[in-house]
Amino acid sequence: MTPAKELLSRLDARTSGADGLEPTAGRIGDHFLQSGRLSEADIQRIARKQEESRLRFGDAAVALGLLSIAEVEQALARQYHYPTAALDAVLAGYPVAHAPHGPEAEAIRHLRTQIILKLDMTQARSIALMSPVGGEGKAYVAASLALAFAQNGQRTLLVNADLRQARHSGLLDSQRPQGLSSVLSGRHSLSQSLITPDFARLRVLDAGPLPPNPTELLLAPALSNMLAQAAEHFDVLILNTPPALRYPDAQLIARQVDACVIVTRQHQTLIRDVRRSQHLILSAGGRLLGTALNASPRKPPAEPASKARPAGWLRRLRGTPTRD
Repeated sequence: MTPAKELLSRLDARTSGADGLEPTAGRIGDHFLQSGRLSEADIQRIARKQEESRLRFGDAAVALGLLSIAEVEQALARQYHYPTAALDAVLAGYPVAHAPHGPEAEAIRHLRTQIILKLDMTQARSIALMSPVGGEGKAYVAASLALAFAQNGQRTLLVNADLRQARHSGLLDSQRPQGLSSVLSGRHSLSQSLITPDFARLRVLDAGPLPPNPTELLLAPALSNMLAQAAEHFDVLILNTPPALRYPDAQLIARQVDACVIVTRQHQTLIRDVRRSQHLILSAGGRLLGTALNASPRKPPAEPASKARPAGWLRRLRGTPTRD
């Protein structure tokens, strides 16, 4: 055993369990030493800082400028088998995937918890994320929620059921030769069309080629059969959908999934549009769990004073602050 490893072992014996939790993987210092991120000299410096200031290893490393807070948080997440993504990956656009201690990740986990409390999760569940007119950040919330369920240890499938528009980045990138449209039309199987991102327990079914007949493809029983097939292999299915007030697709999806959540954007979504969306979902026979508020810092275009939107409606919505 090297001097650094001996030192890490002694320090670990002093600080183990101080937070009431026992990690299920190796010590945090071992990870950085083995990866070459820290040298044995760095370990010695951190040890002296710990002795002087009675800090944990990660706190001492950050105080010395040897590691960043993000690096320490990711290492801790790995210790407790909490899936995270590399900062330079596509998933870096989703804080829940790489910044588990941040406010956005906490907000997404809160939304996940509310869904779990309202649904019987002892069997596979399909949940559609819907929005009134578009631009509310629904695709982002859907992807973040799918990541959160995967982090919870549930086999999760993220489905891009928006067959109306192509996306060019992130988890829902419709620049792919096969996906939901090709599965529903019978041109490809579900297993052939799944995408495997670099994230444990998560799979993605993209929209695929944009079809000329999206409404017809989403009619029962094609989508219901696909969801039933997916439910044999996944615990949670998260669906991103087209805007409810623009296309009939959302109603068709609502009646074939287990539950729906409406995503709205702060200072943008009108309460009358939320109510109309709720009515459409319920009239189609869908189950509405509630409304999530996307409190993105993005500002809408300025409007004339005569067209200012009524204040106070945000208090009527329950939800979580996220971004687009």
